[in-house]
Amino acid sequence: MSEARRPFRFGLIGAGVAAEIHVAAMRTIAGVEVHAVADAAPERARALASRHGIPEVYESGDALAERAAVDAVAVLTPHHLHLPYVRAAARAGRHVLVEKAIAHTVAAADELIEACRAHGITLAGIFQNRFTPAARRLRDTVANGGLGRVFLAAVTVNEYRAPSYFLTSPWRGRKAEAGGGVLMIQAIHMIDLLHWVLGMPRRVLAETHTVVHDVEVEDLAVGLLEFEGGVTGVLQATTAAVPAEPPSVEIRGDRGTARVSGSWGHLGFELSTGAPASGQDIPAESDPTEPAVEPYAAQIADFVAAVRHGRPPVVDGVEARKALVVVDALYRSAGTREWVTVDPVPSAAPRR
Repeated sequence: MSEARRPFRFGLIGAGVAAEIHVAAMRTIAGVEVHAVADAAPERARALASRHGIPEVYESGDALAERAAVDAVAVLTPHHLHLPYVRAAARAGRHVLVEKAIAHTVAAADELIEACRAHGITLAGIFQNRFTPAARRLRDTVANGGLGRVFLAAVTVNEYRAPSYFLTSPWRGRKAEAGGGVLMIQAIHMIDLLHWVLGMPRRVLAETHTVVHDVEVEDLAVGLLEFEGGVTGVLQATTAAVPAEPPSVEIRGDRGTARVSGSWGHLGFELSTGAPASGQDIPAESDPTEPAVEPYAAQIADFVAAVRHGRPPVVDGVEARKALVVVDALYRSAGTREWVTVDPVPSAAPRR
C-alpha cells in the first residue's frame, strides 16, 4: 500500500477529557485511525478503548511510544508530563501532537522542541481556535486594514470552575504540575489568538491573585500588554465569575471594532464599522455543552498532512510556544509588579 493510502495511526497518551475530543475528531478524518491508548490509570485507558474500539492498550505512555505500531503520538496528559512523553516519542521516531499548553514552563517547551528537532520529528501544539472561521475572519479583518489603525485590544475570560474541577484533577491546582491557573489553562487560548492577530507583545504588566478557590494557582489575573505600533492590550481572566460568560478577544481600530467570542471551538465573529451590517458575521453557539469537533479535526488533519508531505504544521512547536512565552512574562511581572519584556527570540534556532 502506498504511503499516501496507508492509514495514519495515532497512539494516545492520556485517556481523560481531551482524549474523548481527539478520538471524535480523528474519526472524522479520512485515512486516520486511533490505534492505541495509554494512561497513568490503566482502567481509564481500558475504558476509553472499550468505548471507542481502540485495538491496543498499553500500561504506560513510554511503552506505547516504544512498542505501538503508530505513526504519531498525541500527548494529552497534565502539563508537567508533556516533556517526558515527548522525549520518549521522539526517541522512538514517533511524530508528536501535544495539547495546550505545550509544556508547563518555557524551559520545558524548549527542551521538547529541541528533542523533536534532534530526532527529525514533526511536532505540533494544539490551538484549535485558530482553525475556526471566526478566528480567521478576525485575523484577516485586521491584516486587511478593515479596522483602520488598531489602538486597543482586550482579552476577557470570565469563566467559572466549581471546586470539583480541581478535586477531580488535583494537578490543575498545583503550580509545579499545571504551571499556573487561569492564565495557563483557560486564558491561554485567547492569548494565542491575540498574538496571532497582532504579533507578540513587547512587554507586559500583570497582577495575579487566588481569591475564591483553595488552590496554589491563580484564579484571577489582570494585565496590560504593549504591542508594536502603539497598540495597548487589556487582559482580565478569572475562573470565579458568576455568572460565567464566553471568553472573547476584541480589537478596536479608528474605523471599527472586531470581536470573537466563545469556547470549546464554538467561536463567533462580530464586526462593527458604523456602516450597514454586511450580513457576514459568524454567530457563536450560545451555550455549547460539547466541544466543537471541526476545529480539532482541521488542526489534526493539517498535522497529518505536514507529516506526510514533510512540511511544518501550521502550529508547530515554536508557534505553540509563543502563547506560553506571553503567559510566562505575565507571571514574572505579577511576581515583581513591574513591566517585563517579552522575549521575541524563537526557541531552539536550527544549529549551524
